[in-house]
Amino acid sequence: METVDAIGFLLGVVGLAITLWQLHKTRDAAEAAKAAASQAVSSIQRFEAATKMHEVCSRSRELLRVLHGRTLAPAAHAAFELRDAMARYGHDPHSKAIASTEAWGKAHGEAQEIHERLETAALVNRIAAEERAALLHSVARLHTEFTSLAAKAAASGANNDNP
Repeated sequence: METVDAIGFLLGVVGLAITLWQLHKTRDAAEAAKAAASQAVSSIQRFEAATKMHEVCSRSRELLRVLHGRTLAPAAHAAFELRDAMARYGHDPHSKAIASTEAWGKAHGEAQEIHERLETAALVNRIAAEERAALLHSVARLHTEFTSLAAKAAASGANNDNP
């Protein structure tokens, strides 16, 4: 009977060792899955930031287009839409990797000023040629900056090594 007890004890020790080894492997697999999930979430967030930056760029392009038109109400509305898109992008955690808070604040201030000037002009439906030219230049400058940032955002979103 002692032999059976010894064999049973030995098998129990071997079974415990195998169980502990399997637990270790399971923990390692869980940690690897957690790291992969975290990386996937980060990639999605970078993609969303790039998408939002492209929306800002699209809004500035639309503002530039309607500002060339005769009526000012659509331009004022397009300026509002640009500010709205900029506000959404500015709160994205990955936006700071694309544009500094200072630079973004300055651009947002310029967009706000453009919007306010267009709203004022739209109320009377009149704008001086020099004022329209100045607004066109300001919007074109912002659009160029946004296009550059959109390209940077796309490169950052596509590059998993660049957070």
